[in-house]
Amino acid sequence: MDIIQTLLNVAATFITPDWGALIGLIPVGLALLVIAWLLLMIRLYATAGPTRRAPARIAPIAPPTIHMPGGSAAPIVAAFGAFALFAGLILGGAFLVAGPIVLVITLLFWGREAVRDYQHLEPTPALPAVVHVPPAGLHMPGPSIRPLMGAIGATALFGGLVIGDWVLVVGVVILAWTLIGWLVDFTAEYRKVEEADRTGHLENIPARPIPTLAIGAFLVVFVLVGLVQAGIFPPQVASNGGAGGSPAASAAASLPPGTVALTAKGIAFDTKTLTVAANKPFAILFTNDDIGVPHNVQIRDSSGKILADQPTIDGVTSTTYNYAALPAGTYTFICKIHPIAAMTGTLTVGP
Repeated sequence: MDIIQTLLNVAATFITPDWGALIGLIPVGLALLVIAWLLLMIRLYATAGPTRRAPARIAPIAPPTIHMPGGSAAPIVAAFGAFALFAGLILGGAFLVAGPIVLVITLLFWGREAVRDYQHLEPTPALPAVVHVPPAGLHMPGPSIRPLMGAIGATALFGGLVIGDWVLVVGVVILAWTLIGWLVDFTAEYRKVEEADRTGHLENIPARPIPTLAIGAFLVVFVLVGLVQAGIFPPQVASNGGAGGSPAASAAASLPPGTVALTAKGIAFDTKTLTVAANKPFAILFTNDDIGVPHNVQIRDSSGKILADQPTIDGVTSTTYNYAALPAGTYTFICKIHPIAAMTGTLTVGP
């Protein structure tokens, strides 16, 4: 009987197995399959292609007529310079000055490498001048200065969009002037095409010279307007004994009860702490000293929920934001346009 019971126990292991234990072995089985597949791929990769390898790498040799410069770290360095520039545009303040400086230094490094590479090129023998004659029936218009002028006009426009006010007006004028000149050239070329319908010969319009005088005049006006708008030129003379005579300082010195002063300059608040009375309406005299840059003062609770929002104002200007009463506690005031550490502070509402 003992032998029969032993055989029954062994048979029960296969007839009525422990399904929980078998299910628990599924991940192990899958892992074994994955390992087997990886070993198969490694074997196939190792046996693919020729089995013999060269003892060393062969340095490629360019043909005599092709120059192959070596590796250069200049593109990576220039990428760091571009990163510094964009970081300065976001962070503002001293970073806004350091970013372009780093970019210029990296580009000079790249230019230095390019000059060295150019100086090591072998001189090419002088070749006779080749006059390119287009095939019959194919018209090749001459070179035009208008695409370059369009790029300069677009640059002035975007510069005006960043700075705003009169700089934007000058940028629009420069772009309009370049586009009108482009349209004049296009009209002249179209008339040449109409004339060719009658004569059978298509001529190019006269080559346009570079308008150096107009470009110089626009550049001078653009820079002067930017300096005037930034308050750099003409130099400002402080009145009433110095900085205390400025409108912002005078307003801060005579604030009504329940009003606190806050200034934004260089994409940063001048203070990180404000204190007002609890359960009483209060106001913030907000001064935006960033030219053409929008700012505001938004109040949030400890969880980040917006309790009070205000319209943005462009610098340079001041306004008074009025807020409803808040219970005692600690809140956050922040610029919703630039929610960075430099434009975030703590509002303490006391008893």
